[in-house]
Amino acid sequence: MGNTNSNQFNLGALGQLSQLQTNGESTYGTLDAPDLPTFLTDNPTPNGYPWSTMNTRTNYYQDHPNTGVIRKYDFTVNRAKIAPDGYELSTILVNGQFPAPLIEANWGDTIQVTVHNELEDEGLSLHWHGILQKNMPWEDGVPGVTQCPIAPGQSYTYSFVADLYGTSWYHSHYSAQYLAGLFGPLVIYGPQERKDYDIDVGPILLSDWYHKEYFDLVEEIMTPGAPGIVFSDSNLINGKMNFNCSSVQPGDKTPCKNNAGISKFRFRRGKVHRLRLINPSAEAIQRFSIDGHTMTVIANDFVPVEPYNTKVVTLGIGQRTDVLVKGNGKLESYWMRSNISANCSLARAHDALAAIYYDNANPKKEPKSKPWNIPDPATCANDDLSMTRPLMKLPLPPADKTIELDISSFKNASNITLWSLGGVAARTNYNSPTLLLSKLGNHTFDKEWNVINTGKAKSVRVVINNKTPVAHPMHLHGFNMYVLHEGLGDWDGTIINEHNPQRRDVVQIRGRGHLVIQFDAGSNPGVWPFHCHIAWHVSAGLLAQFLTNPDQVEKLRIPNVVAETCRQWGHWTLSNIPAQIDSGL
Repeated sequence: MGNTNSNQFNLGALGQLSQLQTNGESTYGTLDAPDLPTFLTDNPTPNGYPWSTMNTRTNYYQDHPNTGVIRKYDFTVNRAKIAPDGYELSTILVNGQFPAPLIEANWGDTIQVTVHNELEDEGLSLHWHGILQKNMPWEDGVPGVTQCPIAPGQSYTYSFVADLYGTSWYHSHYSAQYLAGLFGPLVIYGPQERKDYDIDVGPILLSDWYHKEYFDLVEEIMTPGAPGIVFSDSNLINGKMNFNCSSVQPGDKTPCKNNAGISKFRFRRGKVHRLRLINPSAEAIQRFSIDGHTMTVIANDFVPVEPYNTKVVTLGIGQRTDVLVKGNGKLESYWMRSNISANCSLARAHDALAAIYYDNANPKKEPKSKPWNIPDPATCANDDLSMTRPLMKLPLPPADKTIELDISSFKNASNITLWSLGGVAARTNYNSPTLLLSKLGNHTFDKEWNVINTGKAKSVRVVINNKTPVAHPMHLHGFNMYVLHEGLGDWDGTIINEHNPQRRDVVQIRGRGHLVIQFDAGSNPGVWPFHCHIAWHVSAGLLAQFLTNPDQVEKLRIPNVVAETCRQWGHWTLSNIPAQIDSGL
């Protein structure tokens, strides 16, 4: 973090573009963005809380409240030109907003989101990252796996239970579409160990940003002879940052404005603030810090942890970290920083800044604070596993099945760079979702689909060996993984914190390293993707599908609307050829 110099940016604290020009109808990044409540109070609260007597020690994998409350959202998805960093770009907006609107609920509520696809020639889906979707895997939102894409001009209503609590996000899982702007925060209010903060500042999204269309970038990496790599152009905090317009490519006539404007936050002196950090990037590992302030980590992904202090939080793609920050700064304003790790990610502009203003400090003045002098360790890894102990303790169960998967990269017969997991560079079929076929009793699939049938196994251990020099954020749908071990080289059999191992839904694996995870496959019948969350890697095949408890999958009562969505998609593809040149995810 020590090499970030705010003077390299011509920041312009006022900003030269309006909020409408940079972020549409969104209030993110402005001082008008509201603080969040402790929980939503518009429904009955037995014993004072929507979750009644359940607390942080309740086993949320086995039990959650049933509040009977339905939180309804209506999303219209279309395109418009905005300039989040000053460079004008056709961006996918939800209800006219980038980032997409906040979804919030109490633990145990039902969330219903009706999605209207007003894109001209693109399918879409929405994935609710980290939600377990127990007994309703068809709501996971993965085209070719759990559903067909929502066709242009059509709508679909997702309905799922807020079965975990904490901070997450939602995003398109249709190819690399989410990096065009189709992502937003998801906050589920739940019990706390103790009320140790005063103000919930809300979501802080740390995202790399590209000045090319996502399809053009996918086409670039999937071109014969191409190296399979692309570089991001900017780094954003809550959808804002300033791009240096003098660095645009020669001949590029795209409108570009310097000093577009940065995100701003308000701190109260003497108060403790909760920040919900989210990394919705396409490729970037983010290193987050606040000048002059130490952070206390209280949750990783959807898992509350025993608090620990740090000056820098590292987030792989898809990961979330909740931190507490004391308002004890001596200056009136400070820089908030998120830096793309230069050793781990491909970026032309690594640094993002936002401004924090105390109380009545003038938001037109730039902070003068200095960064922490903490060099990037270049490990491309998360915090040491010994530091992250879940509050709700769970001992590691015995594994009744072990799977070993290698991550590799290779050139296929067409000279296209692909990524493989377990020897397969995977590809899905948008018209034939794996889940729907499995429901009909088909449990054997083409090798290219990379379906791994775990049978009746209750708990499955997976040993991943990364044969490449590149780190990967590995995400498992439908479960929180027990993280047994990670490090360089081969696994030596050691398990960290066996009596209460770390759990989360995205874990970094180092280049030339190993990652050992375990998940309770028998607890959630379905078809669950396991993939690298680097958009370009999953596009090029780095994914598998775990088919869990297939006998029970056949008994799932999948609503007719799921099949109807496939019929609508099939009808649209009769006269429109979907440009699926990648894995589909």
